[in-house]
Amino acid sequence: MNELNFKFLKSLKSPKALVIAGLIGIALIFISSFFGSGSDSEKNESKVGFSAEEYCLELETDIKKLVSEITGSKNVSVVVTLENSVSYSYADIKEEISSDKKGDTSAATDTELKESYITVKTADGGEQALLVTENMPEIRGVAIVCEGGDSELIKEKILNTVTAALNITKKRVYICGRNTR
Repeated sequence: MNELNFKFLKSLKSPKALVIAGLIGIALIFISSFFGSGSDSEKNESKVGFSAEEYCLELETDIKKLVSEITGSKNVSVVVTLENSVSYSYADIKEEISSDKKGDTSAATDTELKESYITVKTADGGEQALLVTENMPEIRGVAIVCEGGDSELIKEKILNTVTAALNITKKRVYICGRNTR
């Protein structure tokens, strides 16, 4: 095996072999960029693009499942309202610059705060601020309409489940029974 490697390395010393090996390498890189299984930047962009509407729909679906488990009914309506939208926190550098100023009778110090964001290079060659945290919006309220929602026992079970799952106060949840006419 070592002899084979040695012969291969010896053949690479010729300029033709080096050029051919280089062209093959470039061709493989070029082909892999077209037939790759999706780039990491595309996967990361989908995570960053999470919207308040998607978050709200996901919460409503999860609450419907919980209420259906409690009531035994699939006929559940849930509306979640949010206080604001998704917010992002980016890595930044805060620099305090102070300068001394001397006047005729007194000396003063001016302080200036300079803030800049840390950026990273993206796959396409651009720059993007470094995301530190994605803050989900605060839940303003939850309304639930379900069969059995008029029963105090069912209402209490739903209320305790929803407030524990969403970490909100009981004042933010309203539950009522479904009209069966």
